[in-house]
Amino acid sequence: MKNQDLIDLCECYEPLDFPPKEILRAWKRESEPKPEPYYGTEPGGEKFFYIGNTRIKVSEHFAKDGKPLEDLLEDVIKYSAKSSL
Repeated sequence: MKNQDLIDLCECYEPLDFPPKEILRAWKRESEPKPEPYYGTEPGGEKFFYIGNTRIKVSEHFAKDGKPLEDLLEDVIKYSAKSSL
């Protein structure tokens, strides 16, 4: 076998075409870690939900003698955990 008859195996793994830059950017965004959401209270006493650069004001519109939002969310999480088993 002559040297010119040898096959370069690395050449098989070279991409024939490169994906467009938009797709590469989207893939990079998907691989970046997502920011952890959290609740915070401003000095004025207003409660906000934060995730990344997004801030959403949280207000409760429930009956005065009903459960607060934190208790309702806890109930939802417990219910979801039971139903996923």
